[in-house]
Amino acid sequence: MLKIYKSKEMIILLLIVPIFLCILPIKEAKGEESMLPEASVYVDGQPINTNYIMKDGHFMVPSIFIKHTGAKVNWNEEYQSVVFQLGNTYFAIPLGEKYTDTYIPEQNSWQREELSTITFQYDANIYVPLLDVVNKLGMDVSYNQATNRTFIETKTTIQSVRINTGSPANKYVSLTFDDGPENHYTPQILDILNEKGVPATFFVVGQQVVRFPSIMKRIVNEGHGLGNHTWSHPAIPTITTNEVIREIKKTQKGIDAVVGREPDIFRPPFGAITRSDDLVLQELGLRTIMWSVDTLDWTGISADEILSIVQRDVSPGGIILQHNIEVQPGLGLLDGSVEALPKIIDRLKEEGYTFVTIQTLLDNQY
Repeated sequence: MLKIYKSKEMIILLLIVPIFLCILPIKEAKGEESMLPEASVYVDGQPINTNYIMKDGHFMVPSIFIKHTGAKVNWNEEYQSVVFQLGNTYFAIPLGEKYTDTYIPEQNSWQREELSTITFQYDANIYVPLLDVVNKLGMDVSYNQATNRTFIETKTTIQSVRINTGSPANKYVSLTFDDGPENHYTPQILDILNEKGVPATFFVVGQQVVRFPSIMKRIVNEGHGLGNHTWSHPAIPTITTNEVIREIKKTQKGIDAVVGREPDIFRPPFGAITRSDDLVLQELGLRTIMWSVDTLDWTGISADEILSIVQRDVSPGGIILQHNIEVQPGLGLLDGSVEALPKIIDRLKEEGYTFVTIQTLLDNQY
């Protein structure tokens, strides 16, 4: 269930993401239905899929979806309320009620206003009326009957810190590995990198860091870069703002405790992130690193297939995504990735590429 944390003074956090909404006709949803319909919600022109339920003629979405507008979304356990924040706008919507409580900072008081319909819980999600929430966040909503779509203009500017590639000015390329450290694939990868004299960047999971501290120290001692990949590898668009912050900060502390430093770069699990999360990362001073070459190594494909993908997609400033986690002992899912690694290094060196850490790549551009 969505969890929101707030003091007795009801200090609220809200994540807003611009949303454009494509509403599909549906009969009134019943609680026993196991499958919910989906719609593409257009936020500042960008389609974002969400489950929805029609209730009393109102389009209800999971409250966590509002993160896509850039607003912070949290759960207050004491008051059983979803709490939203965007700039100076703070309000809470209690579960099972038909009203909102909005904080008025000038008066240091709360103002109660009626909602168009009651909020409810379904499959661990709190559903709220999209139109009411978005309007209270100061956004414009329009519906195009001809296309059967709803559009939301957030009127907010949140500069994305997502980086997919470095500068093409230099023939640099960065190898990156997600989800470790661990004691099966990571040592093999480090051996290859050491033999080839090539640095890489490891986006580490906090709980893995504390589980394998010696391997974590080896990564640093052998000159590789580090990035934060959350504590427990959740899909951060599906968790509250406070939970995102805790995942990141706990990992930073775990890394610092083992190797004596904290990284300044972050990669979201699954590459999934909202505009609200972008804002949080900016506030935490972290840059978000994506990738330009997805090897798809996690699918278990062969070394030759991985090498072919890299050759096809690599370009100067490229960021190559691989993984270093043994999901199931004996399965050998990343065997092809490890086998491909020395081939990737040799081939790209032949083509004139220089391997650098993400930090070095960014120093030459950002």
